[in-house]
Amino acid sequence: MKIIILQTILITMQTQASLQIQLTFKTLIIFLFFFFLMHEMHELAHIIAGRIICGGWGTRDFNVWDLCQDCIKQKPIAITATFAGPLFTFIMLWTGWYLLKYDKSVQYRSLGLVFILGNMQFGRIYMAATGSGDEIAGFRWLFLNPGHSNAQIIRLVTLVIVSLICLPPLWTAYQAIANKRKLLTFTGFLVIPLILDTVVILILLNGLLKNGLLNEVWIMGTPLFITIWFVLCSLLVIFNFKYLTHFARKPGTFK
Repeated sequence: MKIIILQTILITMQTQASLQIQLTFKTLIIFLFFFFLMHEMHELAHIIAGRIICGGWGTRDFNVWDLCQDCIKQKPIAITATFAGPLFTFIMLWTGWYLLKYDKSVQYRSLGLVFILGNMQFGRIYMAATGSGDEIAGFRWLFLNPGHSNAQIIRLVTLVIVSLICLPPLWTAYQAIANKRKLLTFTGFLVIPLILDTVVILILLNGLLKNGLLNEVWIMGTPLFITIWFVLCSLLVIFNFKYLTHFARKPGTFK
C-alpha cells in the first residue's frame, strides 16, 4: 500500500513538473523571432564589449564582427570581447534553467523553457565540435602555440567546456517536456531554429546587406538594415510576450 502511495506521489510530482509545448503557428513564429532576437543580442554583446575596451566601434554584419582598427594590438585584453557573446548566451541558458527547475509559476517555467531552447545551445556545441565559433577563436588566440601543435587539444577542451555549460540546461528542458513525441519535439527545437537562423540571417539577410541594402553605418558601428531587423524582432517579441509565457502549459490544460 505504501509503495502504491509513493508511486502515485511521484507520478503526480512528475506531471506537475512537466510542460506541454503549444505547437501552434503563432506560438512557433514568436518563438522563432525570439531566437532571432537572441542571435542579435549575442552579437550586440560582442560589439558593446569591444566598444567599452577599445573606445570605438568596430565593423560588423549580421554574424561577423571586428574590433576597431589596431585595438587588439594596443589592448590585448580586447580578446575578451570574443567571449562576451557566448557569455550572454550562457547566462540566458542558465537563467532559463533556474526558472524551469525552481520557479513554481507555470508562466515563468514556460519562459525558462523558451530561454533554454531559444539560445542556440546546440549551435555552440556544434561549432566547438567542428573547430569554429567564438569559444574556439578566443581560446586559440590565447593558447595556440606557433606550430599549432596544440590545436586539437584546444578544440577538445573547448568542446568539453561548452558541453558542460550547455548540456545541464538542455537535459532539464528535455525532462520537462511532456509532448507525446518528446524526443522528436526536443530535437526539432534544437535543430530547426538553427537551420532557419542560418537560412534567414546568414544567407538571406546578410546577402541583402552585402548587396548594399541599407548598409550605411549609422549607430554603434551597425548598418541601418541590422538595426531595423533588431527593432522588428524586439517589437514582435515584446507585443506578443504572452506567447512566450504561455509557450508551454501543464498537460491537460489546453483549450
